[in-house]
Amino acid sequence: MTTEIFKTNNGITVANIKNESSMALFGIVVLAGSNYETPEVAGIGHYVEHVGFKGSEKRNWKQINEEFAKMGSSPNAYTSNSEIFYHSACPKESIPQAIELMSDLFFNSTIPVEEMEKERNVIIEEKKMYEDDPKGAFTIMLGEKFFQWNIGHDVIGTFDSIKSITRQQILDYKKDKTSLDNFVFICSGNIDSKDLKKYIEDNTPKEHIYLRSVGTNDLAGGMWTDIINKEDKVKFLLEKENITQSMVYMMMPALSADDSMYYSEAVLYKACGGGMYSRLFSKIREELGLCYSVGMYGQSLSYPDRRIANLYGYTSPENVDLFIEESEKVLKEVMKNGLDQNIFECAKTDYLASVLRHTETSVGKAMYLVNKLLVNKKGNIEDIVKGIREVKIENCNKLAEKLLNQQYNWAVMNPKKA
Repeated sequence: MTTEIFKTNNGITVANIKNESSMALFGIVVLAGSNYETPEVAGIGHYVEHVGFKGSEKRNWKQINEEFAKMGSSPNAYTSNSEIFYHSACPKESIPQAIELMSDLFFNSTIPVEEMEKERNVIIEEKKMYEDDPKGAFTIMLGEKFFQWNIGHDVIGTFDSIKSITRQQILDYKKDKTSLDNFVFICSGNIDSKDLKKYIEDNTPKEHIYLRSVGTNDLAGGMWTDIINKEDKVKFLLEKENITQSMVYMMMPALSADDSMYYSEAVLYKACGGGMYSRLFSKIREELGLCYSVGMYGQSLSYPDRRIANLYGYTSPENVDLFIEESEKVLKEVMKNGLDQNIFECAKTDYLASVLRHTETSVGKAMYLVNKLLVNKKGNIEDIVKGIREVKIENCNKLAEKLLNQQYNWAVMNPKKA
């Protein structure tokens, strides 16, 4: 179950995640997304993702959908701050067809005008759907209020920017972001690398005329806005209609995903709020009965360096102050006294089991490694498992003194009073 990374004769970087599954995934990940946008074209990376399946020089959208279905494929894509990932899961026998079809869409997309206009409305409806969901609306607001624009703005964009993006802007963005250095072909399954190399070379252009390499240095430097310098305990307060609980979030800086202590940090957050054994769950839910759901985890806003620790809970408005007070007590106690051995072992085993569950399938393996393969051009599940197994309690306690001794940035969304 190793990842073999090589280049084709026409310069494409390929990562082959070898495993014994009868199902496989083929995908193309691009260093792009919302970090590389300006306010005038906010959401253009997400728009590019949507129209990528809408037609090529050889196929229209209907033919594309039927071909995917005939090969037993489940195609999909997503856009984040720092990548766009197009992928197709299918039986391993269908990988040659999947490579031909996905490569055609990636290199030869025509973006028909009429399809682009239909998709514009689809994206607007998608944005409405997220904003109708209270948690989605709150998350969008937190990004806008707590983080610099390039990191915090909604990946989908604004209603105004979605309506104004032109076909030429999409063509320019796509061309500008698909330099050879900025995308990786990923295959996960029981596929021989020699065969995979031939499949790709047979179905991709022999020469490339791309403008430039974007490179991670094009990411803006900062992350937080001035809002975190306010002295108020709750730094952002919002009221929303048609909800009955308050949503409480706390955010603070976390380690880079490339940090040597990354796995120790993940175990620390698991111990603080990762499961029924965790300190937050034991105190906030089991002892005090303040909420049904409470937890803590590390979140990547932009891989690898812009990450936060996120503590969350959902409780009645009258319990918000107590929730915040008791949560801070838990974190400060861990910071002062560290983790006990029992909780540490629970968290470490839980984290390892979570990784193994998420990487059982070909699709799971690819999804778990996609950031590393794009940015670092390397990634093995074995290395991740080894890193978790080597985590020591003393490293977690040392990190607790550093990471939990920071300003706690609380945000609350309350039900709107009649």
